[in-house]
Amino acid sequence: VVVFGAVYGYVYFKATKVPANNAQAMLQSTLPADKKIVVCFGDSLTHAAVSFDYVGYLANDPDLQNFVFVNEGINSRLVYNLLQVVDNVIALKPHYIFILIGTNDLKGSLNDEEYQRYNDLWNLPQKPTKEWFEHNYRQLVAILKTKIQAKIVLISLPPLGENIESIPFKLSMEYSAIIRDIAKKEKLGYIGLNEILTRDLIREGKRDVAPYTTGLWFMYSAILQHYLFGRDWDTISNSRGLTYMTDNIHLNGKAGRILAAAMKEILVSDSK
Repeated sequence: VVVFGAVYGYVYFKATKVPANNAQAMLQSTLPADKKIVVCFGDSLTHAAVSFDYVGYLANDPDLQNFVFVNEGINSRLVYNLLQVVDNVIALKPHYIFILIGTNDLKGSLNDEEYQRYNDLWNLPQKPTKEWFEHNYRQLVAILKTKIQAKIVLISLPPLGENIESIPFKLSMEYSAIIRDIAKKEKLGYIGLNEILTRDLIREGKRDVAPYTTGLWFMYSAILQHYLFGRDWDTISNSRGLTYMTDNIHLNGKAGRILAAAMKEILVSDSK
């Protein structure tokens, strides 16, 4: 029992530890005046304790050493939660903000079990819906556009599961279309992560893989493999017959590097 408790405690700590370079921590530090501040704003896909660390990957890129990367991602966030902490991001006066959010809004809308988990975490004012997601997302963008001069880049969602005939997969495309529409109407930067990944999965004809289903074991088992046995995210997804996702929710290295490359292209092209 003691050993199990120690193992559980270790894995829980690793999977939930807040990024050291989050917005609040960076506000309390002295930021170099000669570097541009890049805020990555989102949920567990950005937090990267249970997903490929694309923020750390970019921060370690030799070509991007004139940027300071801020990881303002926290597990299980919805757009609603970003509205609660947006002032910390604004206070940093960033040059760039990349926003990747919405997977938990989608999941929370699927059924009562999903909703209850998020409500227990966040005491939500309502049950997540596609309409509430769009309303909150537009509000977030409006606040950022009004209060700072940063270049804002919206990122569409990775697929929820890789089974191309499943409802969660198709919903990820619908939510991503909302993000794309907001970016277009507000004249913001946009990275079509969903479009890139779903195009490849549809081309592969992925119908024989298990779709995303409500439940935590598929995710928890990936986390255990990573932290207890040292398996990287690509090895875990490969063992499950998945191309881009480790657990039908989070990014493996292949997907994370695709996202990082698109972000780097924006940062480098603006610096020329």
